[in-house]
Amino acid sequence: MGKKKGKVEEWLKKIFFSGASSEFTVFIKHRVDDEELLKPIPGETIVDVRGGYIYTRSGEQIPFHRVKEIRNKKGEVVYRRD
Repeated sequence: MGKKKGKVEEWLKKIFFSGASSEFTVFIKHRVDDEELLKPIPGETIVDVRGGYIYTRSGEQIPFHRVKEIRNKKGEVVYRRD
């Protein structure tokens, strides 16, 4: 039996493979000095989405479980993980 895709993976693939990645910003959990912050990852910096990771132009590999929100350019939340 194959692994079931989660909602975050569906959203990320939908955004990345639709060619509309520049219309979205992905917010991830990022820890700085023991404080957890939301770090924005502009969609246009994402070069691939596969194997449970987001790959960015800067070489970052971000696991899907760190994604907290996805917002469109208007700032509207299209996906949020509680």
